[in-house]
Amino acid sequence: MSYRGRDKEIELPIHNKKETVNAHNIDHARKRCTRKAILWRYLTFLFSLWLCVIQYYERSVIKRTMKRCAWEKWEQWPEVTNLHRVALLADPQIMDAYSYPGRPWIVNYFTQKILDNYHNRNWRYMQYYLDPDSTFFLGDLFDGGREWDDDQWFDEYKRFHKIFPKKPNRLTVMSLPGNHDIGFGDNVVENSYKRFETYFGDTSSSWNVGNHTFVLLDTIALSDSVNSEVSSKPRTFLNNFEHTEHSYPRILLTHVPLWRNPDLQKCGKERESTKPFPIMVGTQYQTVINNVISEEVLTTIKPDLIFSGDDHDYCSISHSYTVNGVKKSANEITVKSCAMNMGISRPAIQLLSLHNPPSSSNSETYNTNICYLPDPFKPLKMYGILTVFTVGSLLWMCFYPKSFNRVIARRLPSKTTVDPALLPVSTKKFDTYSQKDRKANTYIIQVTPGLRGFLVNGGSLLLAIFMMFIYYYRQFQ
Repeated sequence: MSYRGRDKEIELPIHNKKETVNAHNIDHARKRCTRKAILWRYLTFLFSLWLCVIQYYERSVIKRTMKRCAWEKWEQWPEVTNLHRVALLADPQIMDAYSYPGRPWIVNYFTQKILDNYHNRNWRYMQYYLDPDSTFFLGDLFDGGREWDDDQWFDEYKRFHKIFPKKPNRLTVMSLPGNHDIGFGDNVVENSYKRFETYFGDTSSSWNVGNHTFVLLDTIALSDSVNSEVSSKPRTFLNNFEHTEHSYPRILLTHVPLWRNPDLQKCGKERESTKPFPIMVGTQYQTVINNVISEEVLTTIKPDLIFSGDDHDYCSISHSYTVNGVKKSANEITVKSCAMNMGISRPAIQLLSLHNPPSSSNSETYNTNICYLPDPFKPLKMYGILTVFTVGSLLWMCFYPKSFNRVIARRLPSKTTVDPALLPVSTKKFDTYSQKDRKANTYIIQVTPGLRGFLVNGGSLLLAIFMMFIYYYRQFQ
């Protein structure tokens, strides 16, 4: 049959309208379920909880600790003028690859980040809130400093100054070496010794600070009886110091403590260990300087006060010595390590307040106090507990939403943004849905997220928490 002026219409296949609508509804339902599977309200709550805990342990606790050590709380001077305040830090021993060689690299990586953060945040807050006029380090700046070649050592040197940046207009002395920096006695590594001296300064020196003379003596090199190239420098310094007039009270700083009889000279109640002070000799270490050198140091320098490190734990004893027939005494305080991985539960720094005005006739020219640093392990325990709580909560919400809704969601308070009295009155049956049910629906988990939901929610929260830690750990760097 012919059609006038037009072609025959092409017959199109007829789609089932009902099937199209159903497909659209299924797709919409899937998207809706996916959106509901992301538990934004609870993720926000968990993230906020982590933020509060991290802020508290990474900032608030440190601030409170430093304020507890405030100079005014323990100084006992009749006046607060002409004071010079000093901080002493012992054995930071920043961790390196030498520290724990048997551990997996990923464990060492995160351990180093935690240790560096502990050092850095304490240092920053100490410099800000205590603001000491002078700061002296008592050796063992590095852990494997004596072992490294130049390239590796320079990397550690830069890292050390990044952790402990010097504060402008304040004196910071880091030139006293420890056995982890250069070795000990007859086994001092000469190349490491010269390198340390080149970049940190003379290992034996004196500083007139606050009308006191601080004497930094490299007793490690002085104990070398084999290599005169090593022992000659501290020996020359000691001889020159003896023949130079010094009018101020003298404070001796040495890395290794002087000789003592641990059975008679007790360390005091601030020491964590209940055992007597150890007298030991081992590879590249010795717990005390031998008796002959110790006596020579005392009679030559004639110190009024001595500070040492190396032992990592606190010890306070008194030395007696005789100069020209006159008996003298000097207290020695072995300063606790400021590091969290040195075998003690409470790291600390030692604070020293000096008051020696020219017109003063007071024989007591110093006050000293131990300043305990924040508990290094409590934050880690709290982060562990919070991790268990977070994972448990997500598992409960994602795999057992009905139980979670019954126990938690329906009990949560909710605000009504619109006054029901202002709404139009309706007699429709579905409008009898109670206001209580509307409130509960705000928090109710309406789908079962399952494994996929757990991974999506957990991954999102993990990423947010990880970024938060990065911010706190890098804030000062």
